[in-house]
Amino acid sequence: MNKNRPMTADQWNRENPTGTTVRLTDAMQDIVTKTRSEAWELGHGEPVVLLEGKRGGYGLDFLTPIIEEQA
Repeated sequence: MNKNRPMTADQWNRENPTGTTVRLTDAMQDIVTKTRSEAWELGHGEPVVLLEGKRGGYGLDFLTPIIEEQA
């Protein structure tokens, strides 16, 4: 993701369908999980997505999609 220009929920959804494997990195954790929803924007504009094993939406700024090799 380009940190200079945040990705919108629509851009994320075009590139990363529900079920995408992602690395969640923030001050409290560094884990690999999968998305369980499309991204949406909160009232103040921050794009978020739901993650497997987690409650609430997580900001796209904390997620890095992991490209899985096709077998």
